[in-house]
Amino acid sequence: MSARRWLRVTVAASGVVGLATLARADAPSDQYGLFNISDQVITDRWTTLIWQRYAPAAPVTFDGAAAYCGGLSLYVYTTGWRVPSYKEMLTLVDETPHTEYENGTLVDKMIDGNAFPQTVINSQYWTSSPYPPHAGWAYDVSFHNGFSAGDDMLSTHYVRCVHD
Repeated sequence: MSARRWLRVTVAASGVVGLATLARADAPSDQYGLFNISDQVITDRWTTLIWQRYAPAAPVTFDGAAAYCGGLSLYVYTTGWRVPSYKEMLTLVDETPHTEYENGTLVDKMIDGNAFPQTVINSQYWTSSPYPPHAGWAYDVSFHNGFSAGDDMLSTHYVRCVHD
């Protein structure tokens, strides 16, 4: 269940008072700490990994995913972004789907919608882990049903970058 809290921020020098929205994710209550809705990154307190909250809008090839993450600069993390491993990506998959209203329809999602808003579910997300049955393939994960599979690295999927 999502909990929202209001935090009063006072800037003493100018006398300005503002409100910032903080939210807690739908994942287990201790997995993510409080975060601001506009934050670009979120820290998983269980794994200590820092995740990109908003994935890029267009799918990319496996090499495109690596290049995108390698060039990413978010918040104070200007370098060190990468494509997550298969096991790391699975930590984002919710055990129970939730339903979101999207483009006029209700859709099931297997990822926390507060921590990772606007997650596209009509395609998989790349991992950096090779898919052993096929050379030139890598594991991918779906947030529509939580399933994983392997696909040719020349296929296009989405990517969500991670930082240690």
